[in-house]
Amino acid sequence: MANIIKTHGFVLNTVPFKESSMFVSLLTRQNGKVKLVAKGVRRPKSRLCGALERFSLDEIIYYRRESKDVYTLSDAVVIQGYERIRTHPQRVNAALVLCEFFDKTLPPEEPHTHAFSLMDNFLEALTRAPEEQIKSTTYAYLLKALPDAGVHPRIDSCVRCHAPIEYNNKKVDFSIGAGGIVCERDFDDTVVFMHHDTLDALQGIYKNRSVVMTERTVADLARMLPDYLYYHLDGLALNSLKHL
Repeated sequence: MANIIKTHGFVLNTVPFKESSMFVSLLTRQNGKVKLVAKGVRRPKSRLCGALERFSLDEIIYYRRESKDVYTLSDAVVIQGYERIRTHPQRVNAALVLCEFFDKTLPPEEPHTHAFSLMDNFLEALTRAPEEQIKSTTYAYLLKALPDAGVHPRIDSCVRCHAPIEYNNKKVDFSIGAGGIVCERDFDDTVVFMHHDTLDALQGIYKNRSVVMTERTVADLARMLPDYLYYHLDGLALNSLKHL
């Protein structure tokens, strides 16, 4: 017997299915990531066609059956369409970074209230961010999303020997393989260098402080994050991140 579920969800991804239908991946507060089939949504007169744009926040109704892992979408109404983001190509691409990350990393149907709130806060911040801060805003929220995938970097001491790191104004050794900063004794061949202000920014982000990133911090993260995701998340590559 089907259960009727009514909830709010962010549209993470859509994939065409057959001639007129579509698979939809949504991030909901209560049920985490759910996968639905929207039947007939690609027909020109479908009442749902405008409600399933990626990163929209919708009120949705779907039928859940215990015997299936893809459920049927019954209705969807846009609550927040983020029109200011949609009129700016760089903001659109930035919004898709977290959509793609959560779609590819969250397990299905496990409550993820933090991920839902993070997506909400990210889109609001992206709406307000000056154009020159779009990239840094996206990196900051992607870093905040890493713990939801179980890959929180260690940045308070050496990840291997736990010794404190005295970096002052020197560059810091960050081991991609070990998943955090390392001291000189624990240097390995996956180490990348980051500036001291990048480490300061990382620490501020994970302590929920307001952070203003320098240009070299943004450059450091652009070098480090793709390799970090690939190494720790089974070869994950975010296509949207490549074009940020």
